[in-house]
Amino acid sequence: MRMIIVLSALLTVTSYCMKATAGSLSLPQALQRTLKHDIALQAFPYQMRIAEAEQIQAATRPNPQVNIAIENIFGSGENRALNGAELGLSLSQLIELGQKRERRSTLASWQSQLQRDQYELNRLDALATTTAHYLQLLYLQKLEQWAQQKIERQTALLDIALARSQAGNLQEADISRIRLRLAHSKLELAQLKRDIQRGQYQLAARWNAEPDFSAVSGDISTIPSVPDLSELQKRLQQSPTVQRYQTLQQIAASQLALSQATNKADISVSGGVKYNAALNDTSVMLGVSIPLQFQQPYYGQQLAAAAEQQLQATQQQLSLRQFSLQLQQHWLSLQQLRDETLVLTRQLLPEATQLQQLSRKAYQQGQTDLLNLLSAEDEYLQIQRQLIDSQSQYHLTLLQLERLSGQPMIATSAQNPSATE
Repeated sequence: MRMIIVLSALLTVTSYCMKATAGSLSLPQALQRTLKHDIALQAFPYQMRIAEAEQIQAATRPNPQVNIAIENIFGSGENRALNGAELGLSLSQLIELGQKRERRSTLASWQSQLQRDQYELNRLDALATTTAHYLQLLYLQKLEQWAQQKIERQTALLDIALARSQAGNLQEADISRIRLRLAHSKLELAQLKRDIQRGQYQLAARWNAEPDFSAVSGDISTIPSVPDLSELQKRLQQSPTVQRYQTLQQIAASQLALSQATNKADISVSGGVKYNAALNDTSVMLGVSIPLQFQQPYYGQQLAAAAEQQLQATQQQLSLRQFSLQLQQHWLSLQQLRDETLVLTRQLLPEATQLQQLSRKAYQQGQTDLLNLLSAEDEYLQIQRQLIDSQSQYHLTLLQLERLSGQPMIATSAQNPSATE
C-alpha cells in the first residue's frame, strides 16, 4: 500500500520562510503548529486504529462448533428411560469457498488506505488554509505600511501647503482639502490595524490558541516563477485527490470481488463419535453439509457492486478532467498576474513616481496648482495599492495551484520583479 507524503503548501517559497524576528511568526512555525493541534488531524490516529481493527476482523476465520446430540431417550419399550440412548459428540468446521477471507482482507486493506488518503487531503486542506490566512496577514501588513507612507506624504504636503498659505499663495479651502484627505487616511490606517488584529486571531485559531505574535514574517513583493503547464499536468496525476479516486476504484473492485465470492456456497464438514447404550457400542461419525443454491442469494449485491465500480471509474475520469481545467485556469491567471505585476513595477510605478516628484517640485515653485499635485499623488498611491493587490492575488493563485496538485509548484528561485529586467 502506498503512503503519500505531501509537502506543506508553499513551504519552499523563500520569501515566506524568512527567519522570524522577535515577536513575529514565520510560515514554517505556523504550519508546524497547525499540524500539531488541528482538530481534524487529531482524529487520524483513532481512525487508523479502527481501520486496523477492521482488517483484523476481516482476516478472522470461522470458529469450529461442537455438536452434542442424545437420541432414543424417555421413550417406550426398549427405549424406556436411558436404556436405548444414543449419544453423539462431533466437531464441525465451516469452510469458506471462493477466497472470501482473502477478499475481505483486501477490501479492509483498501478501506484503511482510504483513511490515509483522506488524512492527506485533510492535512493538505489544513496547511493550505493556514497559508491563506498567513498570506492575508502579509497583505494587510503591506497595506499598513502603504497607509503609513500615505499619511507621511500627506503630512509633508500639508506642511508645504501651510507654508504657502502663510505667504498668501493658498486658500483656506485647499488646506481643508488636504486635512480631509489626511483624516481619511488615518481612519483607513486604524481600520487596517483592526483587520490585522482579527487576522492574527483567525490564524492562531488554526492551532486552537490565542495569538502570541505581533506580526508575520515575509514579503509578498517577491514573485516566484512556476513550471510549465505540461509539468503541472503531470504533477496533477500524483495529487492526493486523484490518488483518493484511485483508492475508491480499488475499493469498488474489491467489493465486487467479495460479492462474487459471497455467491459461492460454503460447506461444513464434521466428524465425531457416537455411543449406543443399548449395544454398549461406539462408532465414528463423518458428515458434510452442502447448501443447495437454486439461485444466487447475493446477486443483487453483485450487480450493485459492479455499478459502483463503473461509477467510480466515471467519476475519476470526469474529476480528473475538471481538475485539469481548473489547473489551466489558475495557471493562466498566474501568468496574467505576473505580467500585470511586471508592468506595474517596471513601467507604471516609475512613471507615477516621476510625475509625483515633478508635480511637487512645480507646486513648490508655484508653477502648478494644488489639484494637479493631489492628482499626481493619488495616481502614485493608487498604482502602489494596485501593485500590492496584484502581488497578493498572485500568491493566493499560486496557493490554489499547489492545493490542487498537492505539491510545491516552485520551479526556480523566487524573484523580485522590481530588481530584474
